[in-house]
Amino acid sequence: MLGVRLDSELESRLAALAERTHRSKSYHAKEALARYIEQEEAKEQADRESLERWEAYKENGESVSNQSVMDWLDSWGTDQEKPCPEK
Repeated sequence: MLGVRLDSELESRLAALAERTHRSKSYHAKEALARYIEQEEAKEQADRESLERWEAYKENGESVSNQSVMDWLDSWGTDQEKPCPEK
């Protein structure tokens, strides 16, 4: 069980949404919280992966040139789409 205090505007918007959708305010609050948590967990995972890549780069110095990446991205959606550049 979790109690959350909402300001009057947010409470009003939530109540209106619940009425329009014929769902409870609790249903919408739970859905919103689940989506928010998923989004924040994904950001944390991306940050961890970025730090891991940075540490690997500092150890071995391997990288992909900006030009290789730009050429690859420019090929997206064309008949001659290039493979992802590698180190």
